[in-house]
Amino acid sequence: MRVGFIGLGAMGLPMARNLRSAGFDVVVHNRSRGKVDDFVAEGGTAAATAAELAASVDVVCTCLPIPSVCEDVFLGPDGVDSGTPGEQLWIDFSTNGPDTSQRISDAANRNNCAYLDAPISGGVWGAEAGTLAIMVGGDADAFAQGAPVFDAVGANIKHFGPSGSGSVVKLVNNLIGAATNAVIAEGYVAAVKYGIDPAAMFETLQSATAASPGHERMIGEGVLLRDFEPKFALDLHAKDQQLAADLGKLVGVRMLVTSTVNEIYKEAQAKGYGGNNTTAVIRPLEDLHEVTVESSP
Repeated sequence: MRVGFIGLGAMGLPMARNLRSAGFDVVVHNRSRGKVDDFVAEGGTAAATAAELAASVDVVCTCLPIPSVCEDVFLGPDGVDSGTPGEQLWIDFSTNGPDTSQRISDAANRNNCAYLDAPISGGVWGAEAGTLAIMVGGDADAFAQGAPVFDAVGANIKHFGPSGSGSVVKLVNNLIGAATNAVIAEGYVAAVKYGIDPAAMFETLQSATAASPGHERMIGEGVLLRDFEPKFALDLHAKDQQLAADLGKLVGVRMLVTSTVNEIYKEAQAKGYGGNNTTAVIRPLEDLHEVTVESSP
């Protein structure tokens, strides 16, 4: 099975490497050339366009930042749609709304191809270790066909139903994460404003009912150390929050908390923190109240 991989970002590059390690012949394409050259130097193959890549593989995988880029790669000029020979599997590891997934799925079907929306979670560490959670929507037979690819990059892989289902599950995952970050930010800023030692509070809360992996990543591994390097950029989390709010409109569900958190993330972007890690959602509130949540020197 020859696999094409488009999008060699922080998640995509280690995923493509894991596919090669699993024995696949991997062809890659990326907008910037540096990571492509690195991959080719390691023994991979490169394609100049998405269409060229699609013409030479059995499976097309993508891992792209935003829905408009994803649609352009699949459906735009020199996209997968224009290069596919047909009877091909498309696996989209990007985080999109279900409407985007359905449009790409329709294009795949017109080409006698199958499309799976298969967004991922687990961070860069999970991408490197090949232990990603993968939430899949699409045809059950296509899901079975894609199993060897999924097994090479993930550990918790589940099929949730027709096209768009994987995208919905991923949006729920990310809106829970974003809401958790936002409320942790408010709690810690309020506590520090009162005079509480945030490091001591973190240690206690991680043995109390507030304990969670999200709490650990945000406070213990990030905010207390003032480490806001973008493992998952706030801009990307804000994009997912907007998609989650749009999902509520699509299905007619009142999503008041999601909408509020959406505005909180937009505020952080407006303050210039969009390129930081998603945990930087705390920084506008710190600025407003002139406190810093950090470990004591």
